[in-house]
Amino acid sequence: MLTRSARCRKLLWGLASLAALGCGGDQGPHPSLRLSILGHVLSAEPAPVPVAGATVALREFQGLESSRILVQTTTDQAGAYQLTYIFTSICKAPDQPGFWIEAAAERYEMKSTISFDVPFSDPPVYCTNDPQTIDLSLQPLGWLRVLTGTTGSPQDPDGYAPVLTGKFPYPLGEMSLAYPMGANDEQVIELLPGQFSLELTDVAGNCTVAGDNPRTVVVAARDTAVTAFQVTCAP
Repeated sequence: MLTRSARCRKLLWGLASLAALGCGGDQGPHPSLRLSILGHVLSAEPAPVPVAGATVALREFQGLESSRILVQTTTDQAGAYQLTYIFTSICKAPDQPGFWIEAAAERYEMKSTISFDVPFSDPPVYCTNDPQTIDLSLQPLGWLRVLTGTTGSPQDPDGYAPVLTGKFPYPLGEMSLAYPMGANDEQVIELLPGQFSLELTDVAGNCTVAGDNPRTVVVAARDTAVTAFQVTCAP
């Protein structure tokens, strides 16, 4: 997963790449926008009563180290919450720093949006005078526990590389990722709920993987799916 600093660098790179375009073409700064942000995990009707759960915060960033919490709330036992914030914003001139707003909670998907319409803004904010509703709803995450077990010899000293393909939490999206593992190893991966393809790669020629490879694994919210690869090696 990308670190917060890496995510910030990615967002700032996108802002810099748009500097030559200005905000709204050649017309310079756009008039202020009125934006409404509504976040929810599950149905929030009626409004959940705050109990022990994840704290969901809506945070505004104006640089790698500068940020402030705009509003926050606590989820109920079902994971539902209401988080609404109305604010005005200005599409800044190219020589002014941009800002972005991030909704985040531990063990939930993170979402972020910035003040320009760029491909990786999820969801985008447009340079327009029309009111906008920004949906920063977060989805509770699940986990995949991958195990490798190897018998026989000689075994590959470099281990294996399980390759997972599917939709990963923001900002990664749909892609394939490799997770280096030892011959007898265990790894837990935090994922969005959904279906993934998992293939054990980098297996030595003298070793055989039992069962389906690749295989389909299904991850559910707030639950841990377990899959094990058994490898047998022979001279």
